[in-house]
Amino acid sequence: MIPNGISTLNLDMHLKLQYELQLSASRNAVWIHASDGSTVGRFGRMGIDLHNTVTEQMAGASECRLCTHGQPSIEDWELFRAKALEWWGLSVPVDAFDKKFLNPSA
Repeated sequence: MIPNGISTLNLDMHLKLQYELQLSASRNAVWIHASDGSTVGRFGRMGIDLHNTVTEQMAGASECRLCTHGQPSIEDWELFRAKALEWWGLSVPVDAFDKKFLNPSA
């Protein structure tokens, strides 16, 4: 429910969204979740998914901010980590994803 006097366009600002990192025990996936219930980031064996929050999408933003398809490379991993820090202030540990799942020829 939106508080009185707050438009959906300004809802993110008023919610002061927080973000958390979830790491797979087998180190084959990394997720980023927002406090509005959105999963805004995923890095796995099939690429990168970086999304706007559901709140932002309800205000007219597109779903995808940066998405790839296919086995990711070391450059993709570095890009994911850089965008997580830039967009959500999350520092993803360099060893959170096992490099054996990365494309060695990319």
